[in-house]
Amino acid sequence: MKRKIFINALVVICSVLMISGCQDMPEQESNNDQSTDATISEHETSYPIERTDANERNVVIEQEPQSIVSLIPSNTEIVYALGAGDRMVGRSEFDDYPEEVLDIQSIGGMEFDVEQIIELEPDIILAHESGSTQAEHAFEQLEKAGYPVFVVEDAQTIDAVYESIEEIAELLNRQTEAEQIIEQMTTSFAQLEDITEKDSDEQHSVWVEISPQPIYVAGKETFIDELLRVSHATNAAEDQTGWVEISEEIGVTYDPDVIISTYGGAESISEKPAWQRVSAIQKDRVFDIDPNLVSRPGPRLVEGAWQLAELIYPEDF
Repeated sequence: MKRKIFINALVVICSVLMISGCQDMPEQESNNDQSTDATISEHETSYPIERTDANERNVVIEQEPQSIVSLIPSNTEIVYALGAGDRMVGRSEFDDYPEEVLDIQSIGGMEFDVEQIIELEPDIILAHESGSTQAEHAFEQLEKAGYPVFVVEDAQTIDAVYESIEEIAELLNRQTEAEQIIEQMTTSFAQLEDITEKDSDEQHSVWVEISPQPIYVAGKETFIDELLRVSHATNAAEDQTGWVEISEEIGVTYDPDVIISTYGGAESISEKPAWQRVSAIQKDRVFDIDPNLVSRPGPRLVEGAWQLAELIYPEDF
C-alpha cells in the first residue's frame, strides 16, 4: 500500500506531478418521429471518428469500442462511471476502483507490457498525457499493430476533468451518461459551497502535504487548491504554484489552521518537534485523506471535496 501511495504521489509530482461546464440539456422532444431521431443522434457517436488527442496525434476509431485497455486509474474510473466497465479487458496495476476492476487483467504499471496488450486485442487503448513521454515508443508499436492509442489530457482543473469525461464518453458512445455525471458533479459541488459558505476572515488555512521526504505540498493551480476553494478554505501554500517542494523550516512559517496528509502521515507530522508551535498541531487538527480522491482527475473528486470540507469544517456537517 505504501508503494502505491508513493507512486501516486510521484505521478502527481512528475505530471507538473483524478472542462467546460455542464453541457446544455437537449430541448424537450416533440411528438413527431423526425424530431426524436434528431435528438437521439446528438447523443450518439457516428463511427468511424477521428479525434486529436493530448499529444496532438490524430486517432481514428473505426467502430464503437467493445474492448478497452486503460493505462491509468483515472481513465479507468471514468470508463466505469460511464457504465462501460464491462468492456474493460486490461488495466494498469495501480487501478483499484471500483473493486471489480481487480478482476481485470493487469498489463503492468508505468512500464506496461506491449505484447500483453496486443494479446488482448483491444478496440481502444486509453493512455494519459502524464506518462506519454516515456511511453512514446510503446504507443508506436501498438499503433503499428493496429490498436489505436488515445492520450487523454493531464487535466489540472475541475473544468478540464469535465472535458476528459466528455472526450472519453464520445469515444465510447456514452455521451448521455457523461452529461449525467457532469450534472451530478456540478450540483454536488454547488451544494458543498452552500454548506460551507463563510466570510474570508472565517475561512481556515489548510496545508495539504503529499510527500514527507522531501516535503511536497499542493499550491495553487492544482485540484487540491480548487477543492479547498469550493469548501471556502484557504490554501496555506497559495503563494506557491503546482506541486512544490518546501523545506521543513519554511513549512513551519505557514502556520496553517489545518494540516491534511495524502500519504497517511498525519501521526508523523503531529510528532515533528519543530512543528509543535504550529496552530494545526496545537489544536489537534492534523488528518489523513485518501490521495486517490483528491488527485485522480475523475468523478470521485466530488467525494474528495466533501471529505476535505468535513475535515476542515466538521461543525458544518
